[in-house]
Amino acid sequence: MAAASTTASCVTSDRVKIREGSTGNSVREAQCRLNTTGAGLTVDSKFGPATRRAVRAFQSSRSLTADGVVGPRTWSALLAATGSSREARVQKVIAFAAAQKGKKYVWGAEGPQTFDCSGLTLRAYQQIGITLPRTSSRQAAAVKKVSASNRSAGDLMHWPGHVGIYAGGGKVWNASRSRGEVALVNVWGSPTYHRVF
Repeated sequence: MAAASTTASCVTSDRVKIREGSTGNSVREAQCRLNTTGAGLTVDSKFGPATRRAVRAFQSSRSLTADGVVGPRTWSALLAATGSSREARVQKVIAFAAAQKGKKYVWGAEGPQTFDCSGLTLRAYQQIGITLPRTSSRQAAAVKKVSASNRSAGDLMHWPGHVGIYAGGGKVWNASRSRGEVALVNVWGSPTYHRVF
């Protein structure tokens, strides 16, 4: 993949700590964001010597310890330096779901005091101007499926008869019938992931 010029094409990853030898979506996002600061990297999801040099140069320019490791401080500096309209939209969707934490699960409910799974996702994505169909299967069918290896925060997650919002870090916000409430839980089973925006 060629070097990206804007963050619009950058994947939003789990932003785990990465260093030379790391691979995956977090490396891809870091490379893409470094490119918006002039790094000129090939965005290939592989953290090699060129990426390490670019990270060290970026860290030096931000008065960070130039160790070539992308940890929490470097991620924060990268996000502050590059911004992302998608990032802001992801945060809005997830913040809505988080604000509903502990509200009771009621089948067929769309809020504001009670939700079922697709009622929660419907209202969450409406916060950024996207209205999905009402049921879980139709929501999943309405948007593009992505591989689990390409998942990113803000994606719709679908299991047969159930949906949630991927929060990143292996967690999902959902209105859970089994728990009886809106909750942030570990991803389970084999859901499909769908890119809503």
